[in-house]
Amino acid sequence: MTARAAEPAVFTPPPLTAALIVLACLPLLAHLPWWTVATALVFTGWRYARDRYVARAPRVLLWLLVAAVTLLVYAHFHTLFGEHPGLSFLIMLLGLKCLESDSRRDAVVLVLLCYVTLLGDILFQPSMAMGAFALLFLTASFVALSVIAQPRGLGMRQRVRQSTVIMLQAIPLAALAYVVFPRIAGGLWHSAPRPVGQTGLTPDLRPGSLSALLSSRAVAMRVIFHGPRPARDRRYFRAYVLTVTNGRVWRPGRLRTVGHTQGGPFSSYTVLLNPTGNRVLPALDWPLKVPRGDTLGPGGVVRARHAVRHLVRYRVTSGARRYGPLTAAGRRRDLALPATLNPGIRRLVARWRKISSAPGALAKDALSYFVRHHFVYTLNPPTMGRHPISRFLFHVRAGYCEDYAAAFATLMRAAGVPARVVVGFFGGEFNPDGGDVIVRNYDAHAWDEIWVRGRWLRIDPTAVVAPGALQERWPAFRRFLEHGTTFQGSRSWWDRVHHRLGLWRDAATTEWDNWVVDYSRRRQAELLRRLGWRDAGPLALGLATLILAITAVSLVKTLGGRVRRVRDPARSAYERYCRRLQRVGLVRTAGEGPRDFGLRARQARPDLGAEIATITRCYVECRYGERREALAELKARVARFRPRSRSR
Repeated sequence: MTARAAEPAVFTPPPLTAALIVLACLPLLAHLPWWTVATALVFTGWRYARDRYVARAPRVLLWLLVAAVTLLVYAHFHTLFGEHPGLSFLIMLLGLKCLESDSRRDAVVLVLLCYVTLLGDILFQPSMAMGAFALLFLTASFVALSVIAQPRGLGMRQRVRQSTVIMLQAIPLAALAYVVFPRIAGGLWHSAPRPVGQTGLTPDLRPGSLSALLSSRAVAMRVIFHGPRPARDRRYFRAYVLTVTNGRVWRPGRLRTVGHTQGGPFSSYTVLLNPTGNRVLPALDWPLKVPRGDTLGPGGVVRARHAVRHLVRYRVTSGARRYGPLTAAGRRRDLALPATLNPGIRRLVARWRKISSAPGALAKDALSYFVRHHFVYTLNPPTMGRHPISRFLFHVRAGYCEDYAAAFATLMRAAGVPARVVVGFFGGEFNPDGGDVIVRNYDAHAWDEIWVRGRWLRIDPTAVVAPGALQERWPAFRRFLEHGTTFQGSRSWWDRVHHRLGLWRDAATTEWDNWVVDYSRRRQAELLRRLGWRDAGPLALGLATLILAITAVSLVKTLGGRVRRVRDPARSAYERYCRRLQRVGLVRTAGEGPRDFGLRARQARPDLGAEIATITRCYVECRYGERREALAELKARVARFRPRSRSR
């Protein structure tokens, strides 16, 4: 009788499978309702608790749970289709599948469902960190599949080494397939919703709306210039043009004329914009040429066709000056002031107009007023009350960029000069490792434009009150405001090292966004053209992928026998024992079990009977039983086993 491992009536998935379920579900907590993940984990825990404490769930109860899960998802999302309801339904069904798992096949299905859940994690967050997590997850899943297929006989170290080798062999083939596989329109990741509102910019400007972004280092966008990079003090990226105010809040108005751009220099650049949830595409002053499908609206605001809910790449050409016309209705709009305006503001600008009514002179008077009265640039502006402009100008005299921009525009309108507020980003930091300009949330800024001699002239009051805010990186200037240290002395060696590491990480993130997140059909065609393949249509790419797959399978089948397999140590020791018996004329036949072979060998060589019986017992216990400690005895006895041929 051959010794074979008895298949248990109920197979419990190995604990590593439960760990895979937890790891696959936890990243979705940031995107799905918490109760969906909690339900999946409760079902998973129920499965492992039932072997010891809880009775097996009847089939009727499982069907009732499926119905309850379906109703919960539908009640919350009002549909079962789509990214959020679909993934919510999937992970709860994953927990239910774990609850009913009683066989090896069920355990394998659990691992495959974990792969689908992992794909959902990547679709929601296609970052480098998630990519590294996916590689580790896949390696752990290979270990779990190894345990499911062969619960005994291999140590965990051998399983991990074997799974790591498989992963390293698969990465080059997967990368090559990713490059040539036909792309769907817009890129794979663009079909999934992403967290929105990351830039923090809103179309309404009120006291404190921008200062709340000071502590956010999140990257709003990355800008790659094709040609000379504009100086920092010329990098104003406009997002909203605000023309309507009630004295406290500035909002966009209806702009009807676009105007035209004249004069240089012109800048051509590509922007990688993170999700915002709105249609505005920040662009350098002043946009001239925008991508097909996007629109260049009045006020130089570029708007996308749809709301930006995933990483967006667009290319813009901008010029230096924007000219009119300014219609009569536009002039009335850009001169409008609330009826509750403080009379002191009108008396102040009246004194300036007695000296000169030229727009340029009036702008200089307003900026000089900030300097003469020692206005302060502060990170924590005080509460401005119901009349923030008058309180800021005559009492507080301290504020952030939105306070200065709103006050300056109000002064200009009171003086009879059309003015408006522009909100966007300023400056950014050039990354020498990536060759791009990184614009973060704390680079959000507000400035003004006034109508002078047929064109809109940019005026930035912050540059007069706090020039350091525009000349230095914001973290360094913030330390200066908080601690009074110089810019050079405010950075320790650790700050410099940390900053350098951050630039390297940002450069790697840019490349990841370029070639993974935004690897669309257009990017694929661009890469293949660089490699010399100019006419790469979907059919040609499909054939190339098929040929690649056939070649990979053939290569694996050809070289598979030459690759040294990771062997079971007990089996290796037993095969060494069989080879030694073969030298003395005892050959194990195909399909002959260890006990049958041991019985025949003892009958043929009674003088070796004790050693043969002991080695056979150790091997059976180690290979098919639960006694892992028998492995050491097996190795020792096989090492001492030296049979000799009988003398004639």
